[in-house]
Amino acid sequence: MRLKISCELASNKIPADYRRKVVSVMKAGLSKSNEAKYKEMYSGNKQKNFTFSVYLPKPKFNGAVIELEKKKIVINFATADAELGINYYNALMNVRDKLLPFSTMNQIRVTNIQIVKEEQIVTERMAFKTLSPIVCRDHNKETKKDWFYWWEEDDFEAILKRNLYFQLRDKFGEYVKSDIEALEFREVAIKKTVVICYNLHVACSLGKFELVGKPYLLNHFVQGGIGSMRGMGFGMIEVI
Repeated sequence: MRLKISCELASNKIPADYRRKVVSVMKAGLSKSNEAKYKEMYSGNKQKNFTFSVYLPKPKFNGAVIELEKKKIVINFATADAELGINYYNALMNVRDKLLPFSTMNQIRVTNIQIVKEEQIVTERMAFKTLSPIVCRDHNKETKKDWFYWWEEDDFEAILKRNLYFQLRDKFGEYVKSDIEALEFREVAIKKTVVICYNLHVACSLGKFELVGKPYLLNHFVQGGIGSMRGMGFGMIEVI
């Protein structure tokens, strides 16, 4: 399920760490529309099986502040879980036309929510572009520390595939492991970017790439994102 959420802002200035503010809008709606689902999603460290990206009109980056050409943003939301998608659709409908805090410097209003038609991938090779950067995170359980890799680093593909297996094995079963190992990532035009998220500086990958693999996996990545931290606005891709 894919949603296009149009929003108006009170000011054209937003914080550089704006993804957490988008999450707060979703949480505000979900807590009111379905308290049980809200507690399920945000009590503890539950995996978020959705992704989102934010379109910013001609942004100018100035340290901790981003200045936009217009007082508008568009949030693109996607999930491969239809039931979860309906819950977030209802959550956003619940806050539509309401003025919500977006930061100390701004407020936001959801003005329109559209369900976007999705096309199924039927081939094993497809070109994509990122709508939000892909995060490849290696989490050390002993030290509780994270290390982030971008596309051209040696360990990127191995760690990304390991993470994909842990994310998808419950949904698709153990056989998904061999299909993930067989995935081929082919760079077209990828660059490194560093994004501020929850006060962390996250190294990630942005651009165009080809992916060769089973169509069910390619469809899942388009529908629900690829990589880590998808529920914080990373890993959203689309076919080009």
